[in-house]
Amino acid sequence: MCKRFKPYYSSLLILFLSPLGSAMNAIENGTADMDFRYRYETVDQDNIANTAHASTLRSRFNYTTAVQSGLQAQIEIDNVTVLGADNHNSTHNGLIDHPVVADPEGTELNQIWLAYSGIEKTQIKYGRQRINYNNQRIIGGVGWRQNEQTFDGLTINNQWFENTHLSYGYINNVNRIFGPDDGVQPADLDSKSHTLNINHNGLPIGALSAYSYWLNIKDAPTASTHTSGLRLSGKTGANRLTYNYSAEYAHQSDYGNNTTDFDADYYLLELGLAVNGLRAKVGLEVLEGDSALAGQSFRTPLATLHKFNGWADQFLNTPDAGLKDRYIQVSGKVSDIALVTVYHQFDAQDGGGDYGAEWNFSAAKKIGESTKVLLKYADYNAEDFGVDKRKLWLQWEVSF
Repeated sequence: MCKRFKPYYSSLLILFLSPLGSAMNAIENGTADMDFRYRYETVDQDNIANTAHASTLRSRFNYTTAVQSGLQAQIEIDNVTVLGADNHNSTHNGLIDHPVVADPEGTELNQIWLAYSGIEKTQIKYGRQRINYNNQRIIGGVGWRQNEQTFDGLTINNQWFENTHLSYGYINNVNRIFGPDDGVQPADLDSKSHTLNINHNGLPIGALSAYSYWLNIKDAPTASTHTSGLRLSGKTGANRLTYNYSAEYAHQSDYGNNTTDFDADYYLLELGLAVNGLRAKVGLEVLEGDSALAGQSFRTPLATLHKFNGWADQFLNTPDAGLKDRYIQVSGKVSDIALVTVYHQFDAQDGGGDYGAEWNFSAAKKIGESTKVLLKYADYNAEDFGVDKRKLWLQWEVSF
């Protein structure tokens, strides 16, 4: 079993297996699922002579028991295997003369948790689990990568109040995407972090989310921050014409073992229109920074970063001068093929630097009830930041 399995997790299964009769009933009436995701990814990066070619297969197996006396358990195992030649830098295979494709080989205990729902409209979950808040801009599972990011700890989800979902979490370990034996970056992040997220969807103008995240990360002090914010999203219209919008503000400061004294803000505004199945959206996202001081930009180390600021992953770490991302997205379907095109214009938030532009394109099709295929492309054109980078993905996924 993988090295990221901590001994105390065995207590989850021991606790659930008593009394034996109830446990056996829950197991017999549980569900088993399998998922296989093959991906071929290429990366052409101007400052590296070789082009990365990564052919990987993620195999996922999970078993979830039925609910018995308010208790439920799940175990989920992921395996990532390279098929064919190892022609990419997986972050720990030593091929630093190739661009990075952060999908290292290995077998992971992706989830193992015990949940209790015996309290009205409340679920308490302990163990290794997914945590995805809002649109995953601050905390998420990085589901795009073959190795998913999961969290060890305790979560409490409550819906006592009408149209309101309250979630509290304590995270004592972050299981990152880099695999169990990564020699370049720590595979786990030791944490003593608290999260609070409140969503209310009963407002006439949309859903309002308030959140506060106290991240104290021992293995990455510069990622230790306190972030509080508000997010409002909604839509209006009817029939073939609808409008949607999102607005968000957050403030971040140093916290815990972070030795840098800083404050930074985050802003988001999105406006969208859908007509007869064709959707268009314009957006502005701003992460503040300081061009004169290092380490004082708004940062989101536990986010699902691939969703934001371009699929080329050029801005996984916010530049010191901050980031301003203006974008337009158009999407729709042609012959049951879902098409998405996005254009980004990047600039420094502080100091006036031009960070370049990026085009994104994807085409996805669902075949039957269990199979999905995807073609995806990203082209980043650098100016005052980074280097030109082009990425192409071909993906096939089947679930049982």
